[in-house]
Formats: sequence, C-alpha cells, structure tokens
Amino acid sequence: MYRFRLYYDKDKEEEYLNEMSAKGYAMKHYFLGLYDFEECNPNEYTYRIDLINDMTFKERKELYDLVRESGGEHVQSWGFWAFFRKRGKFELYSDRESQIHQYERIRLAFLALAFLEVISAIQQWIRLDWENTISERAFAVIFTALATIFIYQIIKTTIKIRQLKAMI
Repeated sequence: MYRFRLYYDKDKEEEYLNEMSAKGYAMKHYFLGLYDFEECNPNEYTYRIDLINDMTFKERKELYDLVRESGGEHVQSWGFWAFFRKRGKFELYSDRESQIHQYERIRLAFLALAFLEVISAIQQWIRLDWENTISERAFAVIFTALATIFIYQIIKTTIKIRQLKAMI
C-alpha cells in the first residue's frame, strides 16, 4: 500500500509511522514523500527517525550497529534522515541530554537550510527587477515559502529544546 505525505517535522513523521504500525502497516520504503507499506501485526513496530547528515560514515555505521544490536533495524536512509524500527518499545535517545542534543543538531540543519533559502529568495526577488517573468516570480515564491518552512521548524525545535531543558 502506498501513501503520500510530506513532513518537515520528524516527531510528526514518527507519529504517522507509528499510527500506521498500530493499524497493521509497516513502512518498507520511502521516496520523495511516497511511503510504501506492507501488512504487519498491529503495533508490531515502533519507528524512530534520526538526523544523519551531520554524521561521518563511521558514526552512521556505529548508530546502525547500535540499533541492530538492540534488536532494531535500519529500514532506510533518505536525504538527511534515517528510518529505524524495532518490535516493541523503542527509543533512540532515552535521556534528556541526548534528546536535547538531537534537537540542537536538527535545529542547526534547519538553520543552514533557512539561511540558504533566504539568500536564494532575496536574490530571486532582486532578479525580478530585470527579468520579471512568471517562472522567475514562481521561483521567488518557492524560495520564500521554503525559507518560511525552515524558519518555522527552527522555532519549533527551539521550543522543543526549551521544554526538554525545563524537564531536567
């Protein structure tokens, strides 16, 4: 079964994957927002997602090995993210300090992406002064929308970090 969804929030994506598992569907593949599910026992798996773009090859391998040794599996990596699952309860980061660190890493990735999109949007809006075509306007709007999405995610991760720090 295929489902299309786009997420910029790893918590919401994990929630979606775990809801699908509760309904008896396990993710087996993902590409550009298209999830491929296969039937499983309801609640058979718990899914977790981690940012991997800032990890070295060795760090990624260590993470994959750690998950495998704990009885989980690396389902797939795509872009900045790695998808993991395990039968039963499963947490990648069980203590508050490591959870905070994970969200700080995610916030840093969104900061970099937001910076690039803001620069691209500014350049595109300036470019409209000498080449005001439909395609140029469309790119300006797209870059601005992406910058807005990434800035929103920075705010959300900052709030999540503050909440986690308040629990310590």
